[in-house]
Amino acid sequence: MSQPRSSFDPQHIAPKKALGQHFLHDQSVLARIAALSRLEPDSGLIEIGPGTGNLTAHLIAQAKGAPFVAVERDRRMPEVLRERFGDAAPFVQEADAVQVDYAALIAEHGLGPAPVIVGNLPYNAGVPILFSTLAARPKRIIVMLQREVALRLAAAPGSKTYGQVSVKLQLLADVRIAFKVGRGAFSPPPKVMSAVIVLTPLAELRHPVPSRKRLWRLLEAGFGQRRKTLARALSNTLKLPKEIVHDALIALNFPATARAEQLDLASWAALATQLDDHLRATIPDPAVDADL
Repeated sequence: MSQPRSSFDPQHIAPKKALGQHFLHDQSVLARIAALSRLEPDSGLIEIGPGTGNLTAHLIAQAKGAPFVAVERDRRMPEVLRERFGDAAPFVQEADAVQVDYAALIAEHGLGPAPVIVGNLPYNAGVPILFSTLAARPKRIIVMLQREVALRLAAAPGSKTYGQVSVKLQLLADVRIAFKVGRGAFSPPPKVMSAVIVLTPLAELRHPVPSRKRLWRLLEAGFGQRRKTLARALSNTLKLPKEIVHDALIALNFPATARAEQLDLASWAALATQLDDHLRATIPDPAVDADL
């Protein structure tokens, strides 16, 4: 039986700029990320973008034999991981992490009722990957992102970084920034700072709405013209009469001149519910409207 090679040197593997690769090598950062995984009995682990296996090494120790799957787009890496870890290497699903059906992957590999997803995500695709993983409702998601993106995902109402992605993600999961990471922790160093965030997916949308699709469209329209009042932005984009939006905002104890960033999660859900009859005409939701 082959064993992990403690003398393996990943430095001869050159990062691919086209894939946005920056290999994380700081051992203290790697250990902190692995410690956040906290696997439960009978559940396994998915690592997104293992690269040459620097984080994988820590996750193997954390997993203690639990089912372990890696998702990797770079075709060089499955062989690199087998060479480095032998039989301890995770199963590698060669795929674009944005396109993976994580629920199917969890079921196929027996990752249990409370799987954990961990990864150092490419900065140019981090948010789409997050939404793909959230659809599977794992126990926990721990990922590295560009720090500015992490701050936006965890932003509070009223802040400059609070936007449609903040609302969407926080409606789907508890979000917290675990710690920040400097450029020197990577090879090659990225041009931006990074941060590790922890997401705990919710079983249901935090605040129920008649249609998630229509809520999402409302958020996109509202924040798409954030310098304008919400009523004007929704009128311009969704053709909603400003008077109807004014009335809905006043009913929610907001001024008619409110802007998108003033509404918290509950208020956005309430606004979507108030406006649903008007939105339904232009944004049908098959899941809701199929029987109508």
